[in-house]
Amino acid sequence: MNKGELLSGRSKKIEREIVAFYKTAGKMVNLNSRMTEIFAYLKIYDALSQDQLKQLTGFSLGTISTTLQSFLQTGIISRKLIPKTHKNLYSIRPEKVNFVYTPSTQIIESLEILDSYIVEKQAEVQKLQSRYPIEIKFLHMRLNSLRNYIEVQRRQINREKKYSYFQEDVSELVPLDEMMDYSFDTRELEEGLMEVWGYMKNDPIRKRLVSIFFTHRSLDQQTLMDISGFSRSTVSRFLNRELKREYIHVLPREYRKPRIYYLKSISMSVLSIILKTDHFIFSCVPRFQEILSTLQSEKHSNRERKDTVFLITKLKKIIEQIEAFKNKTRFIRQAHHELSRFLE
Repeated sequence: MNKGELLSGRSKKIEREIVAFYKTAGKMVNLNSRMTEIFAYLKIYDALSQDQLKQLTGFSLGTISTTLQSFLQTGIISRKLIPKTHKNLYSIRPEKVNFVYTPSTQIIESLEILDSYIVEKQAEVQKLQSRYPIEIKFLHMRLNSLRNYIEVQRRQINREKKYSYFQEDVSELVPLDEMMDYSFDTRELEEGLMEVWGYMKNDPIRKRLVSIFFTHRSLDQQTLMDISGFSRSTVSRFLNRELKREYIHVLPREYRKPRIYYLKSISMSVLSIILKTDHFIFSCVPRFQEILSTLQSEKHSNRERKDTVFLITKLKKIIEQIEAFKNKTRFIRQAHHELSRFLE
């Protein structure tokens, strides 16, 4: 397969399966689907022009250009002028990213800013301690839970321990089946947390609803509607989706009482999504090995030999990257285990 050529024929099915792998991993951690698809094609082909990306994705040149500009700004791709043209080839910088397009350096940078923001806000609300002792202690410990997540990522990305984990259990303050009713407005804090963090920025409805769970922990559907201002159908869709993802949980139904939905621990809930994503990535190795084995057995008889050789090389590289990624991410699994023991 010559440089600049795209896969064709039966090879397109394998290409689409690889793209679906990247898109599923991205979706699990709330990344933009279109950006993930463009990222996936760049990972497959190593270098592509905007016209080729348009041909592969069907996206408009405006969408492709905007996405590539975003990737350039974060440093995960490079571009090189095609000789004797005014067009560029765009290439992934493999040392910057693995299976999602957010660089780890960017993740930890935003989390360190978030940590400083939380410390600042904890100090601010502490001034209200004498007026609202239960509410302030509850809020302080909920923010501690978010700081515990930051500490786990710090130990994964930077390989350093900055703090011991923080106490985050609020069960002695307010039982799980009771809702925290604040005497002051928490919306500015909730929205500030999500804005500084950049979490779920591609899904503003989900971002707002999750932020409310961050500070309240337990809510019934009507209260969530009242606080957010969203319709019953919007809130219901959100709750059903998050229950399926096991991000949010629900207490057993009680007669003539509204169901209580809860996010028990911010740190453990967010980490569970990351670890599930990692597990999904690891679980794809047997399938890729199966495809690889089939391609290797057909290599000499296949009419599309150039495509086959290309895919064999690409699949070997993906499998190798997954194994390296599994080794690299052992630190987050270790930190998660340490946090679990601490919280017990």
